[in-house]
Amino acid sequence: GEYCFDVEVERCAYCAMRGDSFESIAVSLGTSWLQIYAANALPAAPPPGVAAVARLGGPGADALREGEYLRLGAVYQVPEGTSVPHLASLFATTAGALRAANPDLGDAEAVRGGQQVCVLAGICDSDAAPDGSGRPEEG
Repeated sequence: GEYCFDVEVERCAYCAMRGDSFESIAVSLGTSWLQIYAANALPAAPPPGVAAVARLGGPGADALREGEYLRLGAVYQVPEGTSVPHLASLFATTAGALRAANPDLGDAEAVRGGQQVCVLAGICDSDAAPDGSGRPEEG
């Protein structure tokens, strides 16, 4: 037989799998490792049933243990009449990154008023620096 299930998941949360790193998670979500790192800079209590919260040792310490709980960004409640492109521009990110973090958005242009979305704000634009470092040229 066939069965249907409703599964409720926490927005902006990720449970690390074997081999995950800040970089690999960031690439899958269309963001920077710095976004994932910054979202986890403060200690958090893991939700019930989660083994551990990621303990960050700095940008070079990007190997994560399987089962570590990570925050990805901020949860934002969308006002009525907001489009995905407008939301992306509001938070300096892309529509693709919003959709990657919120698969329930699908291909729709409009976001339902009151809907909560995970926002991975563009905190570091590596294209802004000529050397791709994300740091402006010193002059």
